[in-house]
Amino acid sequence: MSYITPFDPWKSPLCTCPPKYSLNPYTGCGHRCLYCYATAFIKNFYFPRLKKNFLKVVENDLSKLPENSLISLSNSSDPYQPLEEKYKFTQKFLEMLIGTSFKVLIITKSDLVLRDIKILKKLKCAVSITITTFKYYQKLEPGAPSFERRVKAVEEFKKADIPVSVRLDPIIPGLNENEVLEIFKILKDYVSHFTVSTYKAKPDSLKRLIKAFPEKAKLWEKLYLKEGEKIAGSKYLKKELRIKLIKPLFELAEKYKISIATCREGIKEFARPQKCDGSFLIR
Repeated sequence: MSYITPFDPWKSPLCTCPPKYSLNPYTGCGHRCLYCYATAFIKNFYFPRLKKNFLKVVENDLSKLPENSLISLSNSSDPYQPLEEKYKFTQKFLEMLIGTSFKVLIITKSDLVLRDIKILKKLKCAVSITITTFKYYQKLEPGAPSFERRVKAVEEFKKADIPVSVRLDPIIPGLNENEVLEIFKILKDYVSHFTVSTYKAKPDSLKRLIKAFPEKAKLWEKLYLKEGEKIAGSKYLKKELRIKLIKPLFELAEKYKISIATCREGIKEFARPQKCDGSFLIR
């Protein structure tokens, strides 16, 4: 049994991430984001639970990894979800990395990550904070910290001189495409990189979104179910619309001279191979 495994998002030809390993300290996630793709393949995802013998297993996993390996926390759950406050699996794992050659990328929606800032200062690391909305986070991400708390976390990492990026993800047509432009402007002076990505619909996540925003039902059914294209097991917006949603963010990035990349979009003009996840910021 291994918990640290090679990152391979369903062998997607659209993935441009650098080679890395993935670790999810918990199974499932308490943030309960409506748009989450992991609910499609992890049973009872919104009822998170501990991993058996977590610390013993990951210690053994680390002994087998090549030096200087990059480990991503996390790709299908949040390493700083509510369970972490009590059980501290993420914190204890990070302590294992002190004095090693391993690099770590933290991907989270939670300001709980600030608790471990002293540990992170001792590691070769970067932090990526996901921010999707400031208007709808209570509906879209009912278990996650507020927009304001996440912005504060970004600012604190900037002060601590720990490389920090922001994921503007997912961009949902008719809901937050204007918000992400505003969020970019709010955070442009604090981050070194933005990752942007459009919403890729799974049947269960689309149902949740429509239930929460019934006034958008006709629009989303048209854009995804009727006009969308199936790629790697998800329904994508047609390419022209994805370009329309992403291009303004790239224009802002060019204006303010800030690094930016997309995640699993497959659009050549926005391709930034090996930069998509922000791990290139690790010093």
